Amino acid sequence: MAIILVVEDNAVIADLIRWRLTEMGYEVTACVSTGRDAIEEVEKRLPDLILMDIDLPGGMDGIEAATIIKERFNCRFMYLTSLYDDSVVSRARSTGPRGYIVKPFSDSQLKASVEMALSDTDT
Repeated sequence: MAIILVVEDNAVIADLIRWRLTEMGYEVTACVSTGRDAIEEVEKRLPDLILMDIDLPGGMDGIEAATIIKERFNCRFMYLTSLYDDSVVSRARSTGPRGYIVKPFSDSQLKASVEMALSDTDT
């Protein structure tokens, strides 16, 4: 069973994602709301995949957090965000994500994207 960390500042959306992933057979190790909390959570337990929102509170956005996590832990991550303008997508692409899902999303989009992100054995 793959272990997934959800980084989402909206508690309702985070709970929905956790529920959806659990129903799909994944273990959600935690739902955190800031980039700094995401880094701390990865230090505690390295997940197989991180679903990272981009627009986060606390002075560190999801792209910055993902960059630090990738450098320090070489962990897989994908973005799950409502931000999709060219500059944000370009900035996100430069970090090497395993995917980019635009909210709102369907269960099938989430499932397919997570499966694809986890299918490659290289991290």
